[in-house]
Amino acid sequence: MQDYDICILAVAGDAAVANKLAESIRRYRLPSGTVLPDKGLDYRRVYVDVSGREFDEEARSVLDHSRCLAVLCSPETRTSSFVIERLDYFRETGKDNNVIAVIVRGEPADSFPASFIEQKTVRKILPDMTVVERIETIEPVASDLRAETRSRWKEALSYETVRIIASILGLHPDDLEQRHRMRRRKAVVALVSVIAAVCLGAAGIFGYLGHVARAEGEIAEQQAALCAEIAERTMTELPAAFADEPQAMEYIQHAVDRARSSLEELGLDVPAESGRSETGG
Repeated sequence: MQDYDICILAVAGDAAVANKLAESIRRYRLPSGTVLPDKGLDYRRVYVDVSGREFDEEARSVLDHSRCLAVLCSPETRTSSFVIERLDYFRETGKDNNVIAVIVRGEPADSFPASFIEQKTVRKILPDMTVVERIETIEPVASDLRAETRSRWKEALSYETVRIIASILGLHPDDLEQRHRMRRRKAVVALVSVIAAVCLGAAGIFGYLGHVARAEGEIAEQQAALCAEIAERTMTELPAAFADEPQAMEYIQHAVDRARSSLEELGLDVPAESGRSETGG
């Protein structure tokens, strides 16, 4: 049997999430310059077990050949013998530190298997110097894939994918996340510069056509309306969409200013400026 970097374990009700997480991990590419503690490490060999079948020799072999185990936790997980047997066996093989908890539904206390939750007796000194013992519940640090909307869930999947891969590779999650954000920022800046050029170029073309149409008395109202709509949406919606990306905004604002000047030279109505003070333009 081949070796796996991670086995993703989940009850049948969480199979869709397990498969999407596996796909996200396989598709991820490390940012350039990432230094691994061991050059032989990988993270893309993923095995997903949502079968619910009994714990047989094949299941043992999969866990024996898996370096890490991700347990997707939901209310059904807590009492699932399918999950608990595999989790206990993986820990017994000496890989307890390679277990990754991922909560996908419900509250932690209702979703974590009992072995994930530690009851610890702690002594505390009260203001009157009395020493008392209290039992504290310690839950594992877990990746969180719960979200109220689809867009938020996609954001959580992207974020947690990076952190899970960092755990698989023995990297500090924050270091890999920072490199990942830098790569995304560069990609956004490049993409936005292209979008701005295309959209504002289209606005200029239609503006020119509208100007010609008015001069010749042909379909003036339609052309002017189309020009105004494109110009307004380009100059307001595009900056607003990337307001939290300062580097991207530099490119967008420059393109908007050029388009504004061109439309003014053509004698067309130009949408009022908005958001400059908020974006620092």
